[in-house]
Amino acid sequence: MSKPLKIYLCDLTYDTIILVSDTIPINIGFIASYLKSKLKDKISIELFKYPNDLLSHIKKQPPDILGLSNYSWNSNLSENFAKIAKKFNPNCVVLQGGTNFPHETDQQKEFLLNRPHTDIYALFEGERSTLNVVERYLSHQKNIKEFFNKPIDGCVFIDPKTRGNDPKLITGNYLERIKDLDEIPSPYLNGMLDKFFDGKLTPFLETNRGCPFTCSFCHTGANYYHKLNKFSQARVKAEIEFIGKKSQELGITNLHMADVNFGMYPQDKLVCEFLLESKNKFGWPLQIMATTGKNSKKRVMEITSILGNMFSVNMSLQSMSETVLENIRRANIRHEDMIAVNNHLRAAGRSTKAELIVPLPGETKNSFIEGLNRVLDSNASSVTIYTLMMLQGTEFKTPKFRNKYKYVGRHRIVPLNFGEYDGKKIFDFEEVGVATKDLSFDDYLSLRSIALMVESLHNGKPYEEFFLYAKQFDIKSATFLNFLYENIQEAPKSVKHVFNGFIEETKSELWKSEEELIKFYEKDENYKLLKEGKVGGNLIYKYKSKSLTEAKLGWIEFIADQLLKYIIQENPGVNPSVLSREIEEIKVFTTLKMESLLEFNSSLETVKHEFKYDVIEWIDQLGTKKFSDFLLENKKLYYFEFTKEQVNNRNDYFERYGKDINALSKIVTRISNLESQFRKIKNTDIKTPRDIYQKSTELFTKYALSN
Repeated sequence: MSKPLKIYLCDLTYDTIILVSDTIPINIGFIASYLKSKLKDKISIELFKYPNDLLSHIKKQPPDILGLSNYSWNSNLSENFAKIAKKFNPNCVVLQGGTNFPHETDQQKEFLLNRPHTDIYALFEGERSTLNVVERYLSHQKNIKEFFNKPIDGCVFIDPKTRGNDPKLITGNYLERIKDLDEIPSPYLNGMLDKFFDGKLTPFLETNRGCPFTCSFCHTGANYYHKLNKFSQARVKAEIEFIGKKSQELGITNLHMADVNFGMYPQDKLVCEFLLESKNKFGWPLQIMATTGKNSKKRVMEITSILGNMFSVNMSLQSMSETVLENIRRANIRHEDMIAVNNHLRAAGRSTKAELIVPLPGETKNSFIEGLNRVLDSNASSVTIYTLMMLQGTEFKTPKFRNKYKYVGRHRIVPLNFGEYDGKKIFDFEEVGVATKDLSFDDYLSLRSIALMVESLHNGKPYEEFFLYAKQFDIKSATFLNFLYENIQEAPKSVKHVFNGFIEETKSELWKSEEELIKFYEKDENYKLLKEGKVGGNLIYKYKSKSLTEAKLGWIEFIADQLLKYIIQENPGVNPSVLSREIEEIKVFTTLKMESLLEFNSSLETVKHEFKYDVIEWIDQLGTKKFSDFLLENKKLYYFEFTKEQVNNRNDYFERYGKDINALSKIVTRISNLESQFRKIKNTDIKTPRDIYQKSTELFTKYALSN
C-alpha cells in the first residue's frame, strides 16, 4: 500500500506579543473533515494555528500539500510559510484560500504574481475545491510536472510554464456550494479540533453559511453567497454540548459565532436555546460574540432574548446618510424603528451595539456627525466607528470605483500582526481609506478623535452618571462629547497625553506604499518599537485602555469640570454651588465603581463611602428624575465590591492575554462590555451585591479587532 499523502492545513496567527487571532480554526477543520470523509486512508492531515509549531513540523517532515488561509491579517505570514515549505520540499504544492482575494481576473493574476510561492488559489468555499486539488495530486504523484496541465475546478493558478514571460491565469469552473452542510463531518465531534482546546483559543461555531445582502464593502456581498445553507439542528446541538464540556474543564467563558446574520432566521431560536442550556449545565458561554442580522430586528430581538445578558443586538448601520447608503447598495433599519428597538432592549436590560464606517463614498464630515448624533440619541448602548478597510474582493479595490469617489488609501499594519519566524521579519498590513472627494484627511483625523471619545467615554458606561446628569438639562450625549473635544486643551495633563498621543500615532501609522511600511519596520530600532507595543497596535482600543488606566481620574475631573461649565453656559439661572455639590457626588461614585478596573496589581478589597444622595435609586430611574430629588436626610453608606465570578473572569483574561497595554487592548475587545467589570454595589437596603445598572445590565463582547 502506498504511503498516505501528507497534508498540512493552516490558519496561522501572529503570536509575537499576544495571539492576535485567538479562535479555534474551524475553517481548516471543515476542510480536513471533508477531505478525510472522501479520501479516507489515502491521506494524512495535520492542522496548525501557531507558526512555530508549523515551522518545526515542516523542517522535520515537509508536507506534500500545504494549505494556508489567506485573510488581511495573515496573508504575508502564510506566503512566508509557503516559501519555507518549498525550501524543504520543492515539489510541495501550496494552496491558499480565504476572503482576501480579488474577484476581477486581472487583479487575481497580479495577486498571485506577488505571491510566487503559492501555486493555487481556492475560490470561495474551500471544501470541494481543496478536494479537487488533492485528487489531482493523487492522480499525478508519479509525474507531478503534469499537475498544472489543465484547469482545476474551483481554483485559479498561474501556469508555471509562463511565470517568467507573459504569465497566463488558468481558471477552473466555479463550483456549486454545498447545500446540505452536514455533508461536511463535524471537526469538533470527530476530534480533529481537540488539539486547539488549549486554554488559549476561543471556540468558534458556525450554524449556517450565506448572506442575502449586497453591501459593496463586504466580501459576502458577492452573488455567490446569497443563498442560505444550514447545518442540521441535531449537529449544532451536539457541537454545543461537546464544546460546553471542554470549556467547563478549561475555564473558557466566551464563544464566537461565525454566522454573519445571527438571529435573523427562525432556526436561530433553537440555537439560542441550546446555548442557554449549555450555560446552565456547563457555565459556558457567558459571553457570545456575533454579528446580528441587518434587518428583521424584531425577530432578532425575540430570538436572542433567550440569551439575556450573554448577547447584544448589533445594529450594523455603517452610515445614516441616504446618499451614502445608496452608493454602497445598502438599506438600513428606519431611524424610528431603531429607536424603538433600542428602547425596548434597554428596558429589558439588554444592550444594542451600533456600527459606523468612515469614510464611505459620499460621506462628509457634517453628514457623519449628524448621523452620529442620531445614533447616539437613539439610545444605543454602544457605538463603534470603524475606519474603512479597502478589502480584496470588494469594489473598494477596483480602480473604477476608487476613481469615481477619489479615494485616498494608506497602508497600516494590521494591529499586532507582525513577527519574526525562521529568521525573517514578517508584517501584515491593510489598506484603509483616509480621504475622498467629499471628506479631507483633516476631516478624517477629527472624526478619528471623536471615534476615540465615543469608545472611551460613552461605550460601556464608564462615565454614564455624567451623561445621565447632563440629560436632565437636555444636553445630548453627542453634543456634550463634541464640547469635550473642542475643549480638550483644558483637560488635565494625563488626558491630554493620551489624546495627543492618539492623534500623533494615527498620523504616523499610515504609509503611502507597502514598500515604505516594510522598509521602515524592518529596521531593528523600529521593529523594537513594535515588539515593545509602542507602535503597531489597535489605536482605538490601545488609547481606550490608556484612558481607563492611566487617565481615568483625569477624565473624571475633566468631564465634571466641563459639564459644570456647559450647564452654567446654557442655563444662566442655575445655582452653581448646588451643581458643584451634585457633580462632586457623581465624581466620587464614578471613581469608586471603576476602582481597580483593568489594573492587574491593584487591590480587589471592598471600598465604601457615605453619600448624601441616593445615587443608585437615581440611576434606576434612568435619568428621568432630577438628581436633586434624591437628596437624603441622612447619609447612606455604599459598599463597592467584586464578586467571585468577576475575579475569575479577570484572572482568565489576564492569564490568556497578558497584562501590558497590548494585552489590555485585546481584553477590551474580548471581555464582556465594560460595565460587567465595574464593582458591584450594596448598602443597608441592598443586602446582596448587585449590578450598578440593574435595570440595564448590558453584557456583550465586541468582535472586531481593527478600527
